[in-house]
Amino acid sequence: MSEKETRQSGGSPEASGVTVSDIQELIRRKEEIEAQIKASYDVLESQKGIGMNEPLVGCEGYPRADVDLCQVRTARRNIVSSGRELFW
Repeated sequence: MSEKETRQSGGSPEASGVTVSDIQELIRRKEEIEAQIKASYDVLESQKGIGMNEPLVGCEGYPRADVDLCQVRTARRNIVSSGRELFW
């Protein structure tokens, strides 16, 4: 942004102070978060293809014995919380 554009937008060149390294750090952090989300989806997939919305109880209302409920709930929580980080 030129000095003239900065004045017109109401900011100062010093206030905008975003550097290339700042942007690179944000991109690196975004890629880390995306990798965490993918790893969590892989955990869900390894648990009989359980996704984000499949029930964790059987038709009789008891917890499913064919999946690791703790792993599934942790993976789901990580996906939701990591997804929120991407938008902040």
